[in-house]
Amino acid sequence: MSEVITLSVTQAEEFCMEVLAQAGVSSGEALICTQSLLDASLRGVDSHGVAMLPTYIERIRSGQIVPGKELFIRQEGPATALCDGQQGLGPALACAAMALALAKARQCGVGAVSLVDGNYVGALAFYAVRPARQGMLGLCAANSTPRVAPQGGREGLHGTNPIAYAAPTQEGEPLVFDAATGHAAARVKQAFEEGRPIAPDIALDREGEPTTDAAAALAGVLLPVGGTLGYGLGLLVDLLCGGLAGAPCGRDVPPVTELSRPYGCGFFTLVLDPARFGGAERFAERCAFLADSARATPPAAGVDQVRAPGDRARQEQARRRQQGIPFARQQWQGVLAKLEGLGMEVSGWRG
Repeated sequence: MSEVITLSVTQAEEFCMEVLAQAGVSSGEALICTQSLLDASLRGVDSHGVAMLPTYIERIRSGQIVPGKELFIRQEGPATALCDGQQGLGPALACAAMALALAKARQCGVGAVSLVDGNYVGALAFYAVRPARQGMLGLCAANSTPRVAPQGGREGLHGTNPIAYAAPTQEGEPLVFDAATGHAAARVKQAFEEGRPIAPDIALDREGEPTTDAAAALAGVLLPVGGTLGYGLGLLVDLLCGGLAGAPCGRDVPPVTELSRPYGCGFFTLVLDPARFGGAERFAERCAFLADSARATPPAAGVDQVRAPGDRARQEQARRRQQGIPFARQQWQGVLAKLEGLGMEVSGWRG
């Protein structure tokens, strides 16, 4: 028996839509959530892809996520807005926030939107690329439960706090960068479920000692990516997503595992229209110049080629569209078991 289960894009979409419908999510919201999960899986970010579906269902079942909520604008200016997600479904709310920022950027040259009480939104590239496909620069960030220690510390101060940007290129695909400022808990959890160790310098155990044991890491604390760099950027994300909106940040963000209470994370997006600066065409040419310069850089020893941000994900996306989305059999069975434990009927998906 093969140790790998493979779903076609059509099958993965059908699976997500079917399960979300069982949880009472409307078809429109379910489609956005499904697209977010599929985008991550296709780009090779499996820790934030289809395997995250049970997490959404668990939070919907507990009442932490309330499907059907729309973006409520608390405060608005020509180029800014503070929005309340009312504990709704994250991907749908983040898409609405990005659409609002994009509309403001068209009008004013810049659009900045804060979203509070919007819940987990998934991988950020899904949102950042939207302005880029319309010739603008998009940036977004999200804060989360404080599971990442500050540089030199042994207790969590801020979340994994990802940040992403996307920029248009002349006659090419956008530059797309999406990374957590702290090592991702989802990837540690994936390693635990697959029974494999984690890399060094990712986490500390309960005693503050470095560990490669995924279980010990989950019980301990994560480390910032790049040490001081990840620490500083992680705090910036908290300021943008929480501080700027007068919302939870740092240790004020509630533990996401406390399903009986709202998850007070935030989302921030900034859209810039290059037509209001040096010109849209010139900006796209400059972005292409940077990307091509990166690709033309001679690779270091042991490296096959230098890639521009987004290249590797696009290559993986093309491969998976053709060959399907792979899951370790143990991981797939675990996804189905979790969903069944939440009352979902998924027996037809056992391979």
